Amino acid sequence: MEGKIGFRIKKDFQRSDKQVLDRFKKIGTCAVSDGLNKFNTMHHSIKPIIDDAVICGNALTVKMRPGDNLMLHKAIGLAQPGDVIVVDTCGSETNSVMGELMAMSAFKSGVEAIIVDGAIRDIRELKEHHYPVFARCVTPAVGDKDGPGIINGLICCGNVAVQPGDIILGDANGVVVIHQDEAEEVLTAAEKKLAGDQNRMKEILNGVITKPDIDKTLKEKGVI
Repeated sequence: MEGKIGFRIKKDFQRSDKQVLDRFKKIGTCAVSDGLNKFNTMHHSIKPIIDDAVICGNALTVKMRPGDNLMLHKAIGLAQPGDVIVVDTCGSETNSVMGELMAMSAFKSGVEAIIVDGAIRDIRELKEHHYPVFARCVTPAVGDKDGPGIINGLICCGNVAVQPGDIILGDANGVVVIHQDEAEEVLTAAEKKLAGDQNRMKEILNGVITKPDIDKTLKEKGVI
């Protein structure tokens, strides 16, 4: 990693096989969150600006001083097609760290999505471009370009620790984070949950409105 304390750049990280990412994208965040036993789900304030956003890719992480976006500019230049840029602003909501021009640069280079635990601006233009951007809030106030910051180090986004290369899955329900070494285990659990949900839907359509195990639990608790 190049640089000095608090001002470092790591240029690359391990990326996942596209087939793994596609499997996560087909499942969606709800079943994957269940597969993670409810861990690693970002705070609900991190929302997509477009309702039909469905994204999955490996995290290129950026940590920045509050109100500064120097390292996000550099990260966009380092990003490879399919990467998800995940930004930690140290909780800043007073200054936007990205608008239309920076987003255009990122998505022109093939970035999968941008997730900002902080503020963005040019919201109308971002929506018109249909960019898959997730953010905590919106403000017209711009920030600085001085640094310091860290690219591809450990960050916190939406109250979840994110390492470079983590799998980031996002949709209208929110964002979940999957460590690469747990990907297959999470996929297996999530696909099992999804299959169970699909079976339950068939039961409902056939008239089984209340699951039998609900009454079983209530009997065990002495309610009925």
